[in-house]
Amino acid sequence: MQERSRRTRESLVRATTELVAEVGYHRATTKAIAERAGVSEGTIYRHYPDKRALFAAAVLAGQREVTDWMESLPGRAGTAPLADLLAETFTQLSALREAVLSLDATVGEEDRRHPVVGREELPAALAAAGGPPHLLAELLAAEQRLGRLDPSLEPARTAVMLLAAFLGVQTSPLAGADGLDREDVQAFTALVCRGLAPPPES
Repeated sequence: MQERSRRTRESLVRATTELVAEVGYHRATTKAIAERAGVSEGTIYRHYPDKRALFAAAVLAGQREVTDWMESLPGRAGTAPLADLLAETFTQLSALREAVLSLDATVGEEDRRHPVVGREELPAALAAAGGPPHLLAELLAAEQRLGRLDPSLEPARTAVMLLAAFLGVQTSPLAGADGLDREDVQAFTALVCRGLAPPPES
């Protein structure tokens, strides 16, 4: 059953990628995607909560190296300073920059009048698709258990906010044509870690 589910998800992602390339995001309806994948429209919602999550999964499908690397992240909690782990994570996630910019280009001028998914919404859509936010949240939860993270923070919400902030900066004009360099990523990480640190003991 798991193998069948995996094949269905792969078919849906492939159909989404093909249709978006052909007709754009808004015209790639869930009905058209389902027809292309050879399944019923309801099947989409058994695998993805909404169209944004399906589209995010399609974006991630072209970023296998990043997602494979992220799979090992939760198990690395406590193995290095949190700042080092996050800096390495953000460096890896920089590879998503081109995918996010491609997403912006795919939406197009007509679609921008009625945006459904854009760079600000992508982290939440990725979370729904089970991508990097989920794995980053697992790391944060593990770091919390080790006492290296503010216990009042909610890991899942914090992971989405961190990714939204990082991808927002990384894809903004302020990052330049090539995005943030290593020094900029470390500066961003230092700022983040000051906010994530446990409160000092009284």
